[in-house]
Amino acid sequence: MANQFIQLAAPGLAALKPYVPGKPLSELERELGITGSIKLASNENPLGPGPQVRAALQAQIADVPRYPDGGAYELRRALARHHDLEPACVTVGNGSNDVLDMIARV
Repeated sequence: MANQFIQLAAPGLAALKPYVPGKPLSELERELGITGSIKLASNENPLGPGPQVRAALQAQIADVPRYPDGGAYELRRALARHHDLEPACVTVGNGSNDVLDMIARV
């Protein structure tokens, strides 16, 4: 069945090697014979946080030693209020993988 989908792809697309997640940028550059790459995988930002994010982090620096609220009580309340929902209707997770894992466990 997979071969049927590959036959539908444009020749240039079908010839591409899939990206291997978790590979260090230096290894990828070595394999491809290039330098100066910018890693954009895993939601990484090569520019770093903006000024507003830096200010927000600095304002919360005293709370860094504390564990976060795993149930995300305040965040769920704020999202529910914004979308006119009950907090029980809002699920949050550590990225899409976490939420998909929660769904799979139901």
